[in-house]
Amino acid sequence: MKGSRNRKLERLTIRDIAREAGVSINTVSRALNDKPDISDKTKERVLETVKRLGYRPNRLARGLRSNKTGTIGVVVTDIANPYFAALVKGVGKAAKEHNYSIILQDTDEDYEKEREAVQTMLAEQVDGLLITPVQTGKETIIELQESGLPFVLLGRHFDDLETDYVATDDIRGGFLATEHLIRQGHERIALLGGPLHISSAKERFQGYKEALERYGLELDERLIETGAITMRDGYATAKSLLSCEPRPTAIFAYSDFVALGIVKAIREAGLKIPDDIAIVGYDDIEFSSCLEVPLTTVRIPKEEIGRQAVEILLEKMAKPDGAGQFRGVKLEVELVVRESTATAGSRIIGRPRGEVVAGGSRSQQDN
Repeated sequence: MKGSRNRKLERLTIRDIAREAGVSINTVSRALNDKPDISDKTKERVLETVKRLGYRPNRLARGLRSNKTGTIGVVVTDIANPYFAALVKGVGKAAKEHNYSIILQDTDEDYEKEREAVQTMLAEQVDGLLITPVQTGKETIIELQESGLPFVLLGRHFDDLETDYVATDDIRGGFLATEHLIRQGHERIALLGGPLHISSAKERFQGYKEALERYGLELDERLIETGAITMRDGYATAKSLLSCEPRPTAIFAYSDFVALGIVKAIREAGLKIPDDIAIVGYDDIEFSSCLEVPLTTVRIPKEEIGRQAVEILLEKMAKPDGAGQFRGVKLEVELVVRESTATAGSRIIGRPRGEVVAGGSRSQQDN
């Protein structure tokens, strides 16, 4: 015990643990690596010492010995967006369950930053990578394929590249959101969508169009705006939409994050939600139910996306010879109705706040 308090302020080594526990360095190594040739009592003493002293194994040294670093790289496009925060939380929780740490990079939807982030991950020698691609180009993903590093796409995918990915059924989600507004009696439904080079934005737009066609409503190009990703985008674009004559009576937003900017624009215009204009968001991030007018939205299983992506990545890391066998997973979505679309004269009334009213049609897995 002597000197252990001071050693907490220094870089502890495996030699320190061995001395404190009264065992050999090899015994400490066997305990840390869960080897069978060590008694349970000794292993317990070593691990208790490790925990008490706050020892963390040297990742680089371990990597040199085993060719593994025990880390998974995670690259997302906007960590300020609560959607990605929840996604990363799911990744981190699943990774920890398998004794992996994560290294996080944010690209801010910038393709050059994506290239830099991937290079950083390769330099860090991560064992695998989870990445939400910017999708203004695909060379980075092609380079990843050529590098041999196992990777899985998060939330987005390419139609013309064979890769593993975990995403959601965004066509179904776009359909559910638009159908709900139509069933509420709206005919002038604006779409404030994301950039169409992003797979999720393109598919939500497709679902929007399919719902209009299903219910015999004409597609009005004046009510369609694409390119919104941030709250600022939602605010600026909504101000333009609200100046249309006649004004839309409902807006389907690319995300809840974008919807927050729309809410600000509507209030500044002196309009009320949902009496003057209804809103449906997408993602069901945490603040959606806490707004002054709680937001109707399409709920996606954010943490589940992260968990399944980690599981697929670990399989790829364990079986590097399985190259060429790709898994594309699309998880179900569901519509959650709240006050932002519930007016007194709407066709759907009397439903409890926050009730899920429609689910995704399928959980799809492509091999």
